[in-house]
Amino acid sequence: MFFEHVIRDNLDTGRPDQISLIFDRRLIHGRRLRTPGRFRTRVITDGVTPSLHIDYKHAAIKQYHKEGRALRTETTINDTRDFGIGKRLTNLPALREIGLSANRRLLGVQRLSHNPIRAAEAFTAVHQPIITDTGARIPGLRVGDRRAHALLQALLMFRLLPAGFANRDLRALLTGLLGRHAITAGQMSYDLRRLRAHGLISRIPRSHRYRLTETGLHHAMLITHIQTRLLLPGLAQLTDPDPPAPSTLRTAARNYQRALDQLTQQAGLAA
Repeated sequence: MFFEHVIRDNLDTGRPDQISLIFDRRLIHGRRLRTPGRFRTRVITDGVTPSLHIDYKHAAIKQYHKEGRALRTETTINDTRDFGIGKRLTNLPALREIGLSANRRLLGVQRLSHNPIRAAEAFTAVHQPIITDTGARIPGLRVGDRRAHALLQALLMFRLLPAGFANRDLRALLTGLLGRHAITAGQMSYDLRRLRAHGLISRIPRSHRYRLTETGLHHAMLITHIQTRLLLPGLAQLTDPDPPAPSTLRTAARNYQRALDQLTQQAGLAA
């Protein structure tokens, strides 16, 4: 996941202005005198593991996910004269330093728009169960679960209240969202414990009232918007047997299914 984001955010690394930073070499762009070679970034997929390739004259940098454990960066120099160095073995230490410097500069130039590993940890922290020190299991708030979705919706109603909210406040609102006649105080205490354990709410000191945390606000806003404005309308467009109007998503799904059927027929796999 991390390396996929590295590739996506650094497809311009092979541009001449970036190459000059990585290899610390001046590039000439004149009509008569021009630095030879193609400056490009190549993404090569072998099986399911992509690799990032950056070319400079007869040198190349390859970056890939080594055995699924670490990001590995390799620099290969096929013509030492590209860096003003001879081919004798005595020049090997200087050549090695050029390669190491290029690797370090590449890592310095590369960027990430966000941290995907941090995002995965935050998602897991809210949606996966928590096991306490005493061995008790506190369920997570799973995406798609109706009760969890209603809880997140209800939290957004209290985000601007300076005095927070109490058990009875959340219970009254949740009853309406779930369409139930009544929710017991014990059931509400169970949900409040879940929300507190996952860091979505915090208890106001010396009171029985609660306040929405920053983590709770961000999760509640994002997840409720995804479910209400993306998942439900999208599934409705795909599954409605008699849609009121054509949609690009439904058309794309049918075209994809048609192309897949044609491929299987050509391969002789169709039943």
